[in-house]
Amino acid sequence: MLSTPSRVGWLVLGLALAGPALAEPSGAADTTVVLPPRPSPTSGVLVDRVVAVVNDDVVLLSELYAFDTYINEQVAASPDPVAARAKAEREVVDRILQQRLVSQEVLRLKIEVTDQDVDRNIDDIAQRNGLDRDQLRAEVEKEMTWAAYRAELSKGLQEMKFAQSVLRPRINITEDELKDAFIRMTQDSPQTAHVQAIFLSWPVGGDDAARAAVRARAAKVAGEAVVGDFAALSKQYDEGPFGAAGGEMGTFKPGELVGPLDTAVQKTATGAVSTPVETEQGIFLLKVAERTAGDADFESMRPKLEEAVFQSRMADEEERWYQQAKRAAAIRILL
Repeated sequence: MLSTPSRVGWLVLGLALAGPALAEPSGAADTTVVLPPRPSPTSGVLVDRVVAVVNDDVVLLSELYAFDTYINEQVAASPDPVAARAKAEREVVDRILQQRLVSQEVLRLKIEVTDQDVDRNIDDIAQRNGLDRDQLRAEVEKEMTWAAYRAELSKGLQEMKFAQSVLRPRINITEDELKDAFIRMTQDSPQTAHVQAIFLSWPVGGDDAARAAVRARAAKVAGEAVVGDFAALSKQYDEGPFGAAGGEMGTFKPGELVGPLDTAVQKTATGAVSTPVETEQGIFLLKVAERTAGDADFESMRPKLEEAVFQSRMADEEERWYQQAKRAAAIRILL
């Protein structure tokens, strides 16, 4: 992601909705630019000029130079410096275009950022970094002017208010989205399975025919369990301790059950009933009633899930709005 020209880093906004993330331009004219060497104020050459026009707003060459540290970092880290420079410069131009279009929409909607808003943000940043305002200012002024820093904060707050006013109302998070996010977040974590059971014992001293009868009965019960009330079936058929407990066997992490039972639980989908599992004692039918990631279940993770889904949707809405605004705007690249 392209950062602010400021090198202050940990002293900038840090707001979830502040800066729209960069994305590759899609469906738009190529805006690749190649920056000439940075002119010196004493070199006798032109120091600044217009390099792009966004509706009636202009972008100056100096605005691109403000990001030259970012561009040089991308070039230095790439085995193909020419391609890396072109890509980084395209990102810079695209970011500036996006900022301009947001600023124009903010003006149209009369969304204001006051000095009091900036002051409150500065106090919050200072507090979060364990500084008072004077200490924060001293740190900032090692690398940029205080006025420039306030301007950066104001720009970030403006983008945040734009996101809250324009983008956030478009987002309606559904339960299905939260459940999908839960699966993605927990799929690589060891999961605890809530297991129900029906146990059918081998007859003492039984021959092959007697065991075959138990297998047939297990197959019949398994068929009923696919569509029936597992707890009621356990109470009806179980020959172990589970029927009296409503079919409850317990909750188990991978590896906590003996081999064949553990394997059956891991292979059985949540809400499904296993095929009959034979052990030395008898046959088990297992139902995986629920799975949770470690000690966290869906409801306990809901706030985290909502935040993750919201940020993803917000990024999508930012990009969708930007592409629409860019298509509707009059944009000229002059460099």
